[in-house]
Amino acid sequence: MTQTMIRKVVWVSVVAAAAAMVGSSSLSIGQESKQKKAKGRVPAFYADVVTETQRQQIYAIQDKYARQIADLQAQLDAVSRQRDTEIESLLNAEQKDKVKKARDEAVAKKKKAVEDKKASADKVK
Repeated sequence: MTQTMIRKVVWVSVVAAAAAMVGSSSLSIGQESKQKKAKGRVPAFYADVVTETQRQQIYAIQDKYARQIADLQAQLDAVSRQRDTEIESLLNAEQKDKVKKARDEAVAKKKKAVEDKKASADKVK
């Protein structure tokens, strides 16, 4: 179980590092008209308020903090997994089976809901 957790932590770290590398390629404001404009999302309720220049500045600020946020998220995920592992270790085999069954049922229910939603969307088209 510990090896699985270590693999997950390594995987999250690799994904976070890759995401940070992709997000770190920011354009300077002077280059925005010469090259393809940066894309991203402005905070809620900003879209109709900010100018295009401000929008590009917002994207640059978001890029500046993306790696730090990704690193902190990876740390948070690792601590959460450690907490969950400790909690799970309190359960006996029967309780673990019940929890696994409940998780599997929840996944199946969610999958069915997604399929039903897709089927109803296909009918509308």
